[in-house]
Amino acid sequence: MENLVLTRIDDRLIHGQVMTKWLKETGAEDILIIDDATAANDFMISVFEQAVPEDKGIGVFNKEDGVKFLSQPLEEPTLILVKGPETVEYLVDHGIKIDSLDLGGMAGKDGRSPLFQFISTSPEEDECFKRLIDKGVDVYVQITPQNEKQPILPLINKKTEG
Repeated sequence: MENLVLTRIDDRLIHGQVMTKWLKETGAEDILIIDDATAANDFMISVFEQAVPEDKGIGVFNKEDGVKFLSQPLEEPTLILVKGPETVEYLVDHGIKIDSLDLGGMAGKDGRSPLFQFISTSPEEDECFKRLIDKGVDVYVQITPQNEKQPILPLINKKTEG
């Protein structure tokens, strides 16, 4: 998809690292948050709108509205932020072309086990990542732009073997 500069999973969505490093690295002018719960929470939308520099655009969508928005050409370099792989799979399954996916942050919680450094995933999320790879999406872990990209499949395979 033209002008899609990064699709990133980060369960914190917008935070200092995204604002200071990823925006600069990608040259993104617009940020799209696609998350059903966030899109239904006016307070969080307001918090995220205030966290974004004034010269950047932000949109917060549920999955269905995200598909509608992304079905049109992106006018500016755009960064998509989601909380988990299921949202990206939904977008891909509904015709949105996403070539690559950066797993930047998923915290540990019930049902998840460590994947890489401070990133944890559940067996269901691991299977979702595998399906995305099968659909042609390059899925990798890259916490900051300075880190090397780590292909996710060897990390999942090592996790399941251990």
